Amino acid sequence: MHALMSVSQLASSSRYERLEAGFCGEGKLGMKRNNMTFLGKARFALGGVAAASVLALSALSPAYATYEAGVQAYMNGQYAQALDIWRRFAVAGDVRSKKILGDVYSGMTLEGARQAATPLEQIPVDNVQALVWYSLAAYHDFTAYQTPSASEVNARILAEARLPDIRARMSTSDVNKAEKLVAQTFEAGSAYDIYRLGDMYQKGAGLGKNNTKALQMYELARARGVGEASAAYEFLEPLMSKKEIETALEKAADWQPPLPPEYKGKTRQQEEMERLKRELEEIKMAEALKAVSDIDVELIQRALNALGFRAGSVDNKLGPGTRAAIRRFQYSTVARDLSKTEDDKQAVVTGVLTPRQTVELFGDAAKAEHPMSQYVYGIMHVRGIGVEQDGKEAVKWLEKASKDNDLAIAHYALGVVYRDGTTGLNEVSPDERKSAYHLAQASALGYKPANDALRRLSFEYTRDVQ
Repeated sequence: MHALMSVSQLASSSRYERLEAGFCGEGKLGMKRNNMTFLGKARFALGGVAAASVLALSALSPAYATYEAGVQAYMNGQYAQALDIWRRFAVAGDVRSKKILGDVYSGMTLEGARQAATPLEQIPVDNVQALVWYSLAAYHDFTAYQTPSASEVNARILAEARLPDIRARMSTSDVNKAEKLVAQTFEAGSAYDIYRLGDMYQKGAGLGKNNTKALQMYELARARGVGEASAAYEFLEPLMSKKEIETALEKAADWQPPLPPEYKGKTRQQEEMERLKRELEEIKMAEALKAVSDIDVELIQRALNALGFRAGSVDNKLGPGTRAAIRRFQYSTVARDLSKTEDDKQAVVTGVLTPRQTVELFGDAAKAEHPMSQYVYGIMHVRGIGVEQDGKEAVKWLEKASKDNDLAIAHYALGVVYRDGTTGLNEVSPDERKSAYHLAQASALGYKPANDALRRLSFEYTRDVQ
């Protein structure tokens, strides 16, 4: 489009004449919080991943020595290695590994442990993960193993003792999330694990008490040959209503075991593609934001006044009054953000608009029915200035400025858009009739460049017909 100029040239009536030429916490013992999550979801941590690696590690050394190797790695600040070792042996059935994972995710560290080698290896406090691992340790079953050692029994006792404290610091939604992960872990296990899950539901041990779910699990387990499940079913059924029993059996009939982690979620290739896409979008937006610096102070003053921030007289100068108005606008953008402290909010109040704040200002003023801001916001979408090029959005805001407010320059802009079409998202195709209509409206409202544009349009149209 050869007839669209930068927004900086649109501030005053004198500039309008040039339009045709260029219009276009740390934890209790020293654990640091970190926003980067080191491990994936608990399903991945608890599923049957890396079973071959677990068996290989078990063959090389006794479980106790390997658990201690995780402790040693942790003491040396090698948190990634420690977590990997404990996770593998927790999946393999080591109760101490389950318990210590609960410890580190709850914000505790081993006394005498070094700081992590790098910030990336620090373990973020994650109460959901902590509750999951403590629950699995607290309700660990020893019947399938040899006589447990004193340290294993002690790990289960300590994990159970930690549960009330962890639950007390969590929201109801986070507790529900953790309980769902625990339930999914047992459902993905053996028939005996499913029976134990039913027992937990019946007793309200580690999970919310729910007789319907308990009976469902008992039905699934007894159908798979677990004798204890049959006895539990016979005991529980008389205590339930007919409706509860029917619901439990229907759910048992429809039940499907949870998919293994490798069949859920996004592949590494998908995650990498999404990351690259985000980076490209950020680069593209950075380029779009560069053009925002060309916008005249006069247009900014008009938008501020339209929103009630009292920039004073429109003189195209960034004086004290305009800076004060900008500060009031900046504070308004974060005033209701409960996640920010007052110091954080004041840090935003600089008196100088960032490119993103400038775009937000014109967007707010356009939505507040300020005609010139609607026009500017439309041009931003035509040119991709601070926003992505979008023909549909451009036409939307230019039409608001022209129809609702009869702004001549907005009619002219629509004439140019329909004459040349747009690029980017939601492209607008050229339309001679619409172009002629809007150019004629602009001309009738006294916008002189529209006269020449209308004559040229008529000439080109006649020549095309011939």
